Amino acid sequence: MNARNPFLVLALAAFPFAADPAGAQPSRPVIERLEPTAGPPGSLVDVIGRGIPPNSQLLLSGVPCEIVRALPNRWTIRIPQNATSGALVVRTPAGDFLGPEFRVTSPRPAPTVLRVEPPAAPPGAEVVLHGTNFSPNVSENQVALGAQPVIVRLATPTTLTVVVPAGAQSGPFTVTVIGAGQTQSPPFTVTAATAITSLEPRIGPPGTRVTIRGTGFSPTVAANRVFMNGVPVRVERASPTELLVSIPRTTTGRLVVDVRGAGRAESAEPFVVAHPPTISRFEPPAGPPGRLVTLHGANFGADVRNVTVTLSGTSLPVRAISPTELTVEIVAGARSGPFQLTVSGFPPVNSAASFQVLTPLVIRELQPTHGPVGSELVIRGEGFSPNARENTVRLSGAEAPILSASPTELRVRVPSAPSGPVEVTVLHNGTTRSPMPFVVTQPPFVAGFEPQQGPVGTEVTIRGTNFGTSVDLVEVKLGAVPMIVRSVSPERIVAVVPQHATSGRIEVSVRLQGSSTSAASFTVLPTVRVGSFEPVRGWPGTEVVVRGEGFAPGATVAFANGPPVRAHAVPAPGELRVRVPDGASSGPLTVQLPDGRSATSATAFEVIAVPAGVGIVAIEASCTRPGCRAVLRGHGFSSRVSANRVRFGTTPVRVERASPTALDIWLPRASGTHPFEVDVRGAGRASSPPFTITP
Repeated sequence: MNARNPFLVLALAAFPFAADPAGAQPSRPVIERLEPTAGPPGSLVDVIGRGIPPNSQLLLSGVPCEIVRALPNRWTIRIPQNATSGALVVRTPAGDFLGPEFRVTSPRPAPTVLRVEPPAAPPGAEVVLHGTNFSPNVSENQVALGAQPVIVRLATPTTLTVVVPAGAQSGPFTVTVIGAGQTQSPPFTVTAATAITSLEPRIGPPGTRVTIRGTGFSPTVAANRVFMNGVPVRVERASPTELLVSIPRTTTGRLVVDVRGAGRAESAEPFVVAHPPTISRFEPPAGPPGRLVTLHGANFGADVRNVTVTLSGTSLPVRAISPTELTVEIVAGARSGPFQLTVSGFPPVNSAASFQVLTPLVIRELQPTHGPVGSELVIRGEGFSPNARENTVRLSGAEAPILSASPTELRVRVPSAPSGPVEVTVLHNGTTRSPMPFVVTQPPFVAGFEPQQGPVGTEVTIRGTNFGTSVDLVEVKLGAVPMIVRSVSPERIVAVVPQHATSGRIEVSVRLQGSSTSAASFTVLPTVRVGSFEPVRGWPGTEVVVRGEGFAPGATVAFANGPPVRAHAVPAPGELRVRVPDGASSGPLTVQLPDGRSATSATAFEVIAVPAGVGIVAIEASCTRPGCRAVLRGHGFSSRVSANRVRFGTTPVRVERASPTALDIWLPRASGTHPFEVDVRGAGRASSPPFTITP
């Protein structure tokens, strides 16, 4: 946001903005600032911002502005002649958007050009236009010579320093000052440009007389100054197209001609001061065909046509030359050996050291093509160094530790990096990239799951990392049986225990990434099912045996409209023993396990009325010794404890609690086998089957 207009973005946001036909909301145009913020009509103003649609129109106080240039974040407009101060408005198909204020000032006075200094000069020369009412801002002064635009280097209110353009013709300069007007200068003469076309000869010792041919020279010897490596060169003869000079005691270099009041030129080629060549060293010391090698030394000259370089008899092309450096290219078929250099006019010289021609570096195979961080990767190819320290391997910019190296194989450890091509750099042999990428896999990790057990159909939440987000790429198995995957997120998978699954570890596999197995096993619980019960009818207090599968300790059985009753397992697997509670009515039985699983019988249990009279149908004892607690179950009992008299044989038994279907008693201090007899006051009496109390 512009510090001078801190509310600009808010102001733009307050204007209406329409969505495009597809329903997408286009970005709002934002104008950050204007440069400048004030000026007369005709001024060029840069509108700096973002999001301005290409087909927008910019208006100042309702007057359209000429768009001189439109870049993505900078538009240049011209202030119209009839504009007044006000806010700049961006008009788009989606509506108008208000921008910063621009202040329109009074027009500037018209410029004048009084004289041109010098009145004649060649292309490339600097000329000063003297006059009035120029703009001190270089960009607001537009100058042309005929139809050729002219570069303005310096500007003051009274002077403009310009450069005569190439190809310009004689005539007046046209000066346009933005916002002020246009004028012309007195006539200006374009002379021939100072240029050097050739040197003859181009090689020789100090004192050699050289003819410099070109244009724009002065026929007056003193008006031509010539230099070589900054050293003045004596001019012996001059004409507009030729100069005869004598080479001073200096080194190879280009000749520079400076013509007083006209221009300056430098020879395209240097003059070679001939001395015997020497090779002091070269770099690099080794490389494959195609490698550029720089020979360092002295007196190589400056013309590749005068130099020949060979390597073990194979000619090498010279790519660059200077008096102290030669760059040559190693060609296919070249053999290792010393360089031999021949400079025209001198005997050949050899380098002291030999250059080693290397096998071109190439990667042909990655094995494997994918793997996790830390795994081993084999890179096969050619041109590797058997010295591991001379090879550098990178994967997506990360350096891979090298385990072993040979000329055709590198073994590395996969670094922590994104997937991408493998890049190998070998000392003096360059860099190459594998044509195929190496995919860095992120194997999943199973940290745990919950619940730890459950039957078929249980939803299991698997926690860990690197699971991804695609159900199609993830496979989950319990043991060897695939699970049904419901959802996947990077750290969580929800899967369902399938049919026929058995207890075992959970394995998660992500395609192209790897797999992981849980440390713990999931226990597949049997399915809870109520098959049958016996008897199929009874009154409250009747013992019922419920048969089925998947029962577990702690199970309860609920009769219709009755409270859940804790069941007792019997020796036979898949059986529960339970008594019909008071208040139960006819209906299906429901078995509820402690872990929340349940099952309901397909048939109903019929609750019937309690039979008439008094009867004992069962004895439930915690043990058979005197003092143990026992329950006499039956019917016709009194809810009043004192109305129920109980004997074991001839021994009275204390009744602790009483209900119409159950009497809680304590086994008496007696032993032997006798029936329990119950005498209910006013109702009757009953005997149980024989019961044994052990001493």
